[in-house]
Amino acid sequence: MVMDMKHKKFFAITVCSLLLFTVYFYRDPDRPITKGNNIILSPADGTIEYINFYKSGNPEVFKDGNCYVVNVSKYFPNGCYVIGIFMSPLDVHVNRAPIGGDVVYIKHINGAFYPAFLSGVQKINERNIVIIKNGSEYVGVVQIAGFVARRCWLKIHEGEHVDMGERIGMIKLGSQTALIIPSDYNLKVKVGEKLYAGESIVAIKKGENN
Repeated sequence: MVMDMKHKKFFAITVCSLLLFTVYFYRDPDRPITKGNNIILSPADGTIEYINFYKSGNPEVFKDGNCYVVNVSKYFPNGCYVIGIFMSPLDVHVNRAPIGGDVVYIKHINGAFYPAFLSGVQKINERNIVIIKNGSEYVGVVQIAGFVARRCWLKIHEGEHVDMGERIGMIKLGSQTALIIPSDYNLKVKVGEKLYAGESIVAIKKGENN
């Protein structure tokens, strides 16, 4: 059946809207990176969904009801905070390094693709785990796939050096990024707060007056 003018116009508007959204979603704007000593920056644009503290041991991840231990406890012997940042489709989805340092650990874990805003998604979805070392300090970034965002992409490799605020990867469409912070830092954020990658200060080392 030949498409009439009304339907052609609707089709054209739909295609143009999708193209514009795709361009908008994949935007990667330059931004001023916050500078300072003994600070940890947000690795993602988004809203804080949860803040959990682990006194010891490894944070747990799950797939299909099975528990998997992510071997990161050696990097956080005195415990760690895990901060989940929900990235909506309207947020910039480029991830940035929360600290400067050497990439000492990268691991990909297969998993499910549940909506990134659901409780517990940090335990079951597919993700990339990155640990960055600066001196004797370790900070982790976890890219977590969502219902639409089924691809977590990293541009860095183990053994490389990254600068604070440097682009390290991207998650496509709605997703979640988790930040792992050692316990000897004071958190400067709370649940519900909006963060910006490379700009927002998430934590400051205890005893510092930054």
